[in-house]
Amino acid sequence: MKVLKMEVGMLGTNCYIAVNEATGHGVVVDPGGDGDRIVAAIQKEGITIDAIFVTHGHSDHIMGLDEVRKATGARVYISEEDAEMLTKATSNLSAYMGMDAAFAPADKIFKDGETVTEAGLDFKVLATPGHTRGGVCLVCGDVVFCGDTVFAESIGRTDLPGGSYKQILNSIKDKILVLPDETKLLPGHGPATTVGWERRRNPFLQ
Repeated sequence: MKVLKMEVGMLGTNCYIAVNEATGHGVVVDPGGDGDRIVAAIQKEGITIDAIFVTHGHSDHIMGLDEVRKATGARVYISEEDAEMLTKATSNLSAYMGMDAAFAPADKIFKDGETVTEAGLDFKVLATPGHTRGGVCLVCGDVVFCGDTVFAESIGRTDLPGGSYKQILNSIKDKILVLPDETKLLPGHGPATTVGWERRRNPFLQ
């Protein structure tokens, strides 16, 4: 798997394109804005996008969804708990940022513990509530697309609706820190890190 990273939107969200190099098919993770740029990158690389994965429903992770969905015809996945955040601007918080963004419902629902196969790649779904009620991390080989659950030496904020400090710590400790130290973490904002580094250096996890 090859992973392309783009920083998009007003809040500098990391949008990832995971590509199966054997087939040229791929998935987009968190199209958080600048949908035209994401589509241009997909077309430049000649990638066929089969699915769009939304790790959680905050507006800064979905603002480019319409453009990418229209250009690719890809299936959209989100958790049941965050599904309403796609369709309601008050739920995804865009209404409070002057954008009032609402989108068509997801095509598929993530379920904790299941393996979703798209683009010939297997992604294990880990329910990691705490930043939102329905946040998920997606494990593909030795890579985790972790949304806003954990960052390099930090964690996702928990002061927004649906957030829970206790839950996010439990999610990270029970679902992320049990993975091998060398597992690469690709967060929704900021640089990549590893499980081992966060176990040793993340001040919230000591």
